[in-house]
Amino acid sequence: MKNEVNELIYHGADKIFFYDHPSLKEFDTIRYKQNIVNLVKEEKPEIFLLGATHLGRSLGPRIAVALKTGLTADCIDLKVDEEGNLIQIRPAFSGNILAHIKTKTRPQMYTVRYKVMEKRERDPTRKGEIIMKDAEVIENSGTKNLKKEKAGEVNITGADIIVSGGRGLKKPDDFKILRELADILGGVVGSSRPLVDEGWIGREHQVGFSGNTVKPKLYFACGISGAPQT
Repeated sequence: MKNEVNELIYHGADKIFFYDHPSLKEFDTIRYKQNIVNLVKEEKPEIFLLGATHLGRSLGPRIAVALKTGLTADCIDLKVDEEGNLIQIRPAFSGNILAHIKTKTRPQMYTVRYKVMEKRERDPTRKGEIIMKDAEVIENSGTKNLKKEKAGEVNITGADIIVSGGRGLKKPDDFKILRELADILGGVVGSSRPLVDEGWIGREHQVGFSGNTVKPKLYFACGISGAPQT
């Protein structure tokens, strides 16, 4: 774990709050949320950022409610106005406009969409502060792991080429054509939400706001209407 923490410093972190407790080994919404809320109340930051990942999207709203502040989701750009307020920019109305949002409460909370920001270059000479924190232990959070799905070789979020199918496909077997094309190009198969809901393909293939946020170099949309959540 020490190596992972140091990597955060090498990529730009100046201060890291580190929790080491068996109850936090696996992601648990209630336990993670409560410990983050406690930390934010102690440190009182002006701005609190989360990645728009499955984990971030699960935690963000719960943390915002606990802190009685607002949350802007899926930001693609950020600016600071003359008064020092953070202007959070995100697509709205199916991407037809860009909304500029300012949070009046504190902390100013937002999630940032995957890969919209450039990663800082790794600098192994950087130094940072690591602060060990005591975790608040919640013995029974009520969270149950009912099923752990196996994605196999699919890593759609990091794929450079995606061949994705939507409601224009007539039957589940039509995905065979998309898989053949994806194999030839060295890509992976994606899907819109309706076909995942129908059980035509696994949820690990789902692309869109309600699934995986992707940023491929080449994207084939086959029979997809274009709505970001479908």
